[in-house]
Amino acid sequence: MYDARPQVPAPGPRAPRAAGWFKGAWYFAITVVSFGFLAAIPFWHAASRLGRRDLRTLALTYTLAGIYLVVIFSVTPRNADGTTANETLSVIGGLSAFFILIVGCLHLRPLRRQVYGGGRVVLAHDDPVVARALEARSRRQETRRLLAREPALRRELGIGRPDLNRGYDDGGLIDLNTAPARVIATVCGIELPHAEAIVAGRRTRGGTYFNIGEVLVDVPLPPHVQDELRERAVF
Repeated sequence: MYDARPQVPAPGPRAPRAAGWFKGAWYFAITVVSFGFLAAIPFWHAASRLGRRDLRTLALTYTLAGIYLVVIFSVTPRNADGTTANETLSVIGGLSAFFILIVGCLHLRPLRRQVYGGGRVVLAHDDPVVARALEARSRRQETRRLLAREPALRRELGIGRPDLNRGYDDGGLIDLNTAPARVIATVCGIELPHAEAIVAGRRTRGGTYFNIGEVLVDVPLPPHVQDELRERAVF
């Protein structure tokens, strides 16, 4: 058996953590003071700190919500004295902003704890699991740069083939042109039937994929499998 997980050093001593609940209070302040217009900013910050895809989706959603508020208030006509000339649009805009503000604060309450640890700043790299994931991603990027410079090293180092036990840590890459289905499934953390479908598609086209686009065109795969292949596949 082989272990496809990248081996990384144990995290060192943690850096001192800033105390005080106010460290995350700006999440609510910017949302309330801007009346929901800038509600996306805390979510983008949290997404960058925690590295979670669902938070990036939330951040994009609140960005679109902010654009919507700008548009609806921009198109609402005004009288010469500054009062609204369209009560319906004004009410819709006000209620929309209030809704975004309230829902945003509800989303931010648990999120602030996750980022700041209930009053203590929790750096992403302080979590050993996050540290391992970031280190593995860095190794994958480094290995891809190495392959671009020295493609002949792929076979010698066993890049994308952890089952060959060549000793090189590529961070969890997988060679979709040569790896067996079970190895693809293990490295990518996907279901074996999907990996077998990839291998079957490879055989059908003569044994060689040139890029991830060809794999995704030839083999019907669910989104979570496609994401893993984009992150880990080499050719």
